[in-house]
Amino acid sequence: MPYVYLIAEQPHDGDASGPWTKIGYTRNPPEWRLDANLKRGNSRALVVAAAFEYDTEQQARRAEREAHQKFQEMAVGKEWFRIAWQDVALWLDSIGASRRTTQDFLSTQAEEQRHAGQD
Repeated sequence: MPYVYLIAEQPHDGDASGPWTKIGYTRNPPEWRLDANLKRGNSRALVVAAAFEYDTEQQARRAEREAHQKFQEMAVGKEWFRIAWQDVALWLDSIGASRRTTQDFLSTQAEEQRHAGQD
C-alpha cells in the first residue's frame, strides 16, 4: 500500500529552530523510514506523526508532489519543511486523504506477529 507520510522532528528543550516536518512517499510502512538513515547524524528525536494511505502509487506520488508545491515557501532542502506536521496533515485531510495513525500500524503489526506465532 502506498503512503504519504509526515515525519516530525522533536526539538530539544529550549530549541526554537523548528518545527520541522518531512513530507515523503513510500510503498512500505512509513515507520520503516525512520530506520532508513534519517536518524543518522541527527540528535533530535524523529517520529512518524501521520501517514495517509492511497489506493495507487500514482495517487500517493501526486499527493506528495501537491503537498510539496502547497508548502514550497517553507521548504528547506528536498523534503523537509519548516511547518508543523499538524498543518500539513489538516491540508491532506482537506483534499480527501485517508489518515492512518502509527497506533493503527502498531496494532496491525502486533496482530500479524500473533498470527505468525500460531502457524
